[in-house]
Amino acid sequence: MQTHNWRFVNRAIAVATVTVLVASFTTLAVAQREDADTVRSIFASAQRVPTSVKGVTIFAAPPQGFDPLTATNRELLSYGLPQRPDQKVDAKAFDHWARGMAALQSCYTRSQQAVTGRTTSPEAQSCRATDLTALAASNSPMVPGHKPVTANADGTTQAGSLNWSGIANTNKLTKWNNNTSFTEVASVWNLPVPNHAFGDLPCSEGPWWEVSWNGIDGFSNGDVVQGGSSSYWDGGGCKGSVSTYAWVEWAPSYPILQINNTANAGDDIYVVTYGTAGTAEQYVFVEDVTQQWSGTFGLTYQSGPGLVGSSAEYIVERPCCTNGNYYPLGNYVYEFFDYSFAYDGKGTLFYPGSTSAATNIITMEADEAASYQDISYPYWYGTAGNQGRYSIWFADEGCAYSGGCAP
Repeated sequence: MQTHNWRFVNRAIAVATVTVLVASFTTLAVAQREDADTVRSIFASAQRVPTSVKGVTIFAAPPQGFDPLTATNRELLSYGLPQRPDQKVDAKAFDHWARGMAALQSCYTRSQQAVTGRTTSPEAQSCRATDLTALAASNSPMVPGHKPVTANADGTTQAGSLNWSGIANTNKLTKWNNNTSFTEVASVWNLPVPNHAFGDLPCSEGPWWEVSWNGIDGFSNGDVVQGGSSSYWDGGGCKGSVSTYAWVEWAPSYPILQINNTANAGDDIYVVTYGTAGTAEQYVFVEDVTQQWSGTFGLTYQSGPGLVGSSAEYIVERPCCTNGNYYPLGNYVYEFFDYSFAYDGKGTLFYPGSTSAATNIITMEADEAASYQDISYPYWYGTAGNQGRYSIWFADEGCAYSGGCAP
């Protein structure tokens, strides 16, 4: 009897061991990151749906029963969803990905229940971005500010800009390189509350506008692919209406393309921007984790010099144009990117403070040259080479905070 029991226990242990090994190998297989060429190939062949904007498509929704938390990277990419980070290599990136995918998985489940009549309609539980609205305004490549570029003691470069503030990692490329061009940028941030400068009267001035985004290119060339959020106060009358939304853009091929799903102030926004060579189709994934919807958009070339992959950015911007000028910067007070990173074509991982790429710290300046007034700046944390890896904070100041900016 004892011999029989030990045989049973040994057999159970053997089965359990095999099960653990299979599970381990499955986990490793699922975690295997697909390279940039494979990502482009999967994206190019993925099923898409046209949007109302000519040349822009959105990836089809996953089928009933799809679970992004257990899907392989190839399966994720075929629906435009970001790859699973390797938890052993970067636990923080994995955590952000898992939270984003869990939000979508929950939405998929509700939508599937809606199909069988157990909850509200599928339309009320839409998990995929529905459509786009092209706006008259646009973001643009970085416009240098009034103050000269300077070198900091830590090896970073300090730059001023009339429209950007944030961090840009750069290389020296002047044309696309399949190995060293930036091909992917990922970030998570919080959508700020739109406001006017505290010292300004909303019934007499405005509108005020702030956009947060990550993207590829635009620091030193004429193209930029990006995905982001918008906080806008129109300033129309003393009551002044506000609007918040998520968007995608490829400047100068397209203006800001507003995603028509709800995105509220305080929502957590997850964006992965993908870069491909020159005038090839570009791709941007945007998720409102709080509202539990996402969309990946394919943008075909319309105009401009084409993508180089020479910079990866994490930016607060004021768009263009109103009466020929940049919009006054919205008083966002504070903005924070909780986690950001980028990849190049050969799979090299970069954080905003990586020493393997030039790091440019960009401060936004007011229009009036005589004042040289800073109105938005980033500050970051971390050891050398990892600054900004876990957080990039932004703050507005001067006339953007207290009032009096011109125009």
